[in-house]
Amino acid sequence: MNKYLAYTPVMLAVGFFNNVKAQNYDKQIDALQNELLKMKQEMNNGSDKSKAYFKKGKGLSIKSNDGKYSFQIKGRLMYDIAAIVDAEKTVNGVSSDYSSSASNDTEGFGSEFRRIRFTLKGEVGNGWGFAFQPDFGDSPDMGSDRSVVFKDAHIYKKIKGFGKITIGNHKVAGGMYENTSSNALVFNERPMHNELMNFGNRTGIGYDTNGVFGNTFHGRASLFSGTESAFEQGINMGDASSTSHELYGSSVAGQYTFIDEKEMKAMVGFHYGYLNLRGEASTTGYDTASAYINGVHTILDKAIDLGNWDTTTPNLESFQFYGPQALFLYKNFLLMGEYQKGFYELEKVTGNAQEEDYDIHGWSIGGLWTISGEQMKYSGKKGKIGGLKCKRHCTQLKFQYQYADAVDRPSKAGVTGPFRDDGGQGRVYKGGINHYFNSNVRIMLEYAYGDYSYDDAIAEDTTNGFGENGSSEVSTVEARLHLKW
Repeated sequence: MNKYLAYTPVMLAVGFFNNVKAQNYDKQIDALQNELLKMKQEMNNGSDKSKAYFKKGKGLSIKSNDGKYSFQIKGRLMYDIAAIVDAEKTVNGVSSDYSSSASNDTEGFGSEFRRIRFTLKGEVGNGWGFAFQPDFGDSPDMGSDRSVVFKDAHIYKKIKGFGKITIGNHKVAGGMYENTSSNALVFNERPMHNELMNFGNRTGIGYDTNGVFGNTFHGRASLFSGTESAFEQGINMGDASSTSHELYGSSVAGQYTFIDEKEMKAMVGFHYGYLNLRGEASTTGYDTASAYINGVHTILDKAIDLGNWDTTTPNLESFQFYGPQALFLYKNFLLMGEYQKGFYELEKVTGNAQEEDYDIHGWSIGGLWTISGEQMKYSGKKGKIGGLKCKRHCTQLKFQYQYADAVDRPSKAGVTGPFRDDGGQGRVYKGGINHYFNSNVRIMLEYAYGDYSYDDAIAEDTTNGFGENGSSEVSTVEARLHLKW
């Protein structure tokens, strides 16, 4: 009995210490929970100012938890290879190989980095931000000493309930194809009519609704000056040797999305652009509208080309264009089309033989069927398509018809003004495949057949009064490897 009594204090001591130990564990757990809760509250209050993360299609982003400050690096690379399969021209009813001399080969092969762009974007608080985008691939220089063109270099301000104001060099308001980023284009290039009628990136002030009207309506407006991608517009104080481009313009565009369901979306839109050329000195010249053959930029000749206006008379007053567009998306099928009409207004000089405006117009319609992969992205907030979400190996089939007419013969023979016998007219049929390795890497394959009733790049037919151009037929194949991050 005494033996059992002797064990009693020991058992009580063990139980006491076990109870103390359990209480210590509970306290430790409570302390850890309190610390975690405290850390969570501090993060929500913004004490941890920033975090860095990588997001697909958005580049490397650093953003504060409150969303007021951010910095982003992204970019795109597009490498093109193209070949002329067949090309023939017809002059005075006689067909021959498409070449300007006996030494030129009708069948050609070319390659280029179509775009090498890096974009820096950031926000510095209270809706203020900036964007800077150089392009190492977009240059008029065909040699090895490529120059750098700056597409974007602007400051912007987002105003809640109003939209976004942009100041600096930016893509001004344009039609559906012009509004769509090259990262999301269905075809390698925008249609001929868009090449003939767009302003690209200009320096000025822009406005974007930026989601104020939700996914129903998107609108843009721009006031700009100078030539494309030029940061400075000089003022000529009478020195004839000085080079200046004293031109200015404006443009507006809007897209109304009247169906915005999960599997079906439909949009109609309209755009208008105006460029004042009265202050442009004739000695500096102005590069007017042109379009590449079949949209292949490695082909140097252009079937549709109004040429460069320089010292000829009469002077140009303005360049204007406008047109509607429409888009329909149902599940994996996309249909989109656009029409554009424009004209160069010529100075009305008394007694001058050429006073009529020079008209150009064109249109296109294209279809896309995503065989494997999700539905193409479309944003009513931005009024444009936004690419394809693809985990691995997605394929699309595509077809497009496009037409452009820049042939507007003067009413009288023998005039010496601009566009006397320049221009061009043609239609292009395109078909191909887009294959996505993932959302950020795709290869685009296209076959194009161009039938140009008037080809400005070949020798003229001087037997029909106004020097009409001959016709041509050109077949090409083109491939693009496109990587974005």
